[in-house]
Amino acid sequence: MIYEYAISPLLMTDPRDMNFFRGSLGADQGRLISDIPRKKWSRIARKAILDSENGEVAKKRLAANLDALSRDALFKRNTVPNVATDIWMDHALAAHADRPFRAILTDTHEGDEAYVFANDTDFAAEPLWAIPIDMAVDRTTQMMIEAIRPMLDCAREVVLIDRNFDPDKYRWRPFLEELALFLSRRTFSPSINKIAFHIGDHFGVHHVQGRCTHHFGAKIPAGMRIEFHIWPKDDLHDRYVLTDIGGARFGVGLDIHDGSGQTAVEINRISAETHRRWWGRCKSRAATFII
Repeated sequence: MIYEYAISPLLMTDPRDMNFFRGSLGADQGRLISDIPRKKWSRIARKAILDSENGEVAKKRLAANLDALSRDALFKRNTVPNVATDIWMDHALAAHADRPFRAILTDTHEGDEAYVFANDTDFAAEPLWAIPIDMAVDRTTQMMIEAIRPMLDCAREVVLIDRNFDPDKYRWRPFLEELALFLSRRTFSPSINKIAFHIGDHFGVHHVQGRCTHHFGAKIPAGMRIEFHIWPKDDLHDRYVLTDIGGARFGVGLDIHDGSGQTAVEINRISAETHRRWWGRCKSRAATFII
């Protein structure tokens, strides 16, 4: 639902293109710009704007929009391959080989790679640019994680919210167990050593702590921990998977289908405002217990 793109910094010099990118990039749009070369993308784009043939007013407007894009849409990988040249496409192709982008967007390219397209592409007809805001998937662990995998691949922190979580009912356990395993096995993404799970208070603290320890204690991968944050149940309603880059709403919840109820779950990418609100609320709340 949220994907990483490599976008040439030279494309930021055209006011019409910049307006398009400002409206199309950001976690709430499902598209992030990769900081390629690492820690240099914004600087290269700014220099290209200053060296362009735009007037001074246009340059200032482009620079302001670049600052906004860098704040709202730029994703910084922990590591990227070393490349000896200063050619942006060489860096993008090397980074893609190390960890694939959704696509690479450039001004000109002589190769025929299917994942590379030029800025004169009809974006409305380009499948790699199309990012649905929602989808329905089977309520299985594999399908639920796969639906948000591109977002998880970029995440450095993961927060779950589901007020109805009940560790004694089997349907609640597979998603949390498999998510912890998935995050612990990432080989090319930032390391994650905890999941914060925000749940309702329909059980006593000691009871739910004991049952979580019983069911999950031996199944959480080494080096991973689960922080449980207990809220008044009425303070939580919508079910979310949040990360530091964005989030998704899970309509039915974070439990799998166990033979009754709905067989599919609707998953929606949330707005930047919804993400900021819930991320702030969750980050300000201390853990009730940790396993």
